Amino acid sequence: MIDSAIIEIFHEMKIRSAVASSQTLLSNFVRRTLFHYSIIPLFLVFLLSLTSFQTPPSLVMQFRFGTFHNPRGISVGPAGSIYVADTGDDLLLRFNSSGDSTGEVGGYGWGDFQFDMPYDVCATNGVEIYVADYNNNRIQRFDRTLANVASLSTDQSNDDSKRFGYPSGVAVSRLGDLFICDDENVRVMKVNTFSTVERIFGGYGEGAGTLTMPRQVAIGPNDDVFVTDKGRVAVYDNFGNYLGSIGAGVLHDPTGIGIGEGKIGVCDSDTLYFFKLDGAFIAKFSGGDILGTSIRHFSDVSIRGDRIYILTARDIVVAKSSF
Repeated sequence: MIDSAIIEIFHEMKIRSAVASSQTLLSNFVRRTLFHYSIIPLFLVFLLSLTSFQTPPSLVMQFRFGTFHNPRGISVGPAGSIYVADTGDDLLLRFNSSGDSTGEVGGYGWGDFQFDMPYDVCATNGVEIYVADYNNNRIQRFDRTLANVASLSTDQSNDDSKRFGYPSGVAVSRLGDLFICDDENVRVMKVNTFSTVERIFGGYGEGAGTLTMPRQVAIGPNDDVFVTDKGRVAVYDNFGNYLGSIGAGVLHDPTGIGIGEGKIGVCDSDTLYFFKLDGAFIAKFSGGDILGTSIRHFSDVSIRGDRIYILTARDIVVAKSSF
């Protein structure tokens, strides 16, 4: 009887010990689990705090230069030369990357070295400089020494589809094709390297791709064509097929446009907008938003590296971007 009692007591002690051990294991498991998962919300809070303290996009003025009269177009070549279409003074001006004047050509008239309201300039291929000579209904071409090479005019054409008038914007593709904003006929014209009108697009009757006020044109890295239009930037492929628009509902009356470093700069009167190439909004600047200066009117913009070249109503502001 004594032995049976001892065995029963020993057996009960083992059961109690096992229960206690199980309770301890369960308690430790619960504590470890709660600790492990409590880190997740803390980690998320940490990440959100880092995001909230990220520096917003900014432009900081480096320097400014030039004295112009109602300029409308700016273009920066691959070597850093800066070209300005000074509309009010009928001049094409050239500067080096430091802002020093390195030449000019023009004056009022209709000769080879004269202009009647030059509206835009394109020097992106680094070899030739194209000027949209608005009231002379032509595109003038110069070399890097500012010598006149040729001019393109279609006034004498009997085919309305081959004729442009009052060109307000000009851009050249990597293949040497010209894209011209035809202000008279409210469309864009593509001219190939043989000076032949290859196609027109954006004209009346093209649905969502119909332009109402084309001002300037720029070519993207994939040869897409970006045209500033009333309330938007219209986008076409290299063959003139409409792809969509950028800035609808944000832009009002955009004029100047510049593309570089994966982003698009658009001048809209008193505001400078930036978008990604897919149309996503990046930032906007107006008034005193650019550190070091205050700008009332943005005429045109060119982008090279982290430098933003801003053409105002009277000079050029060179700013460094953080985005």
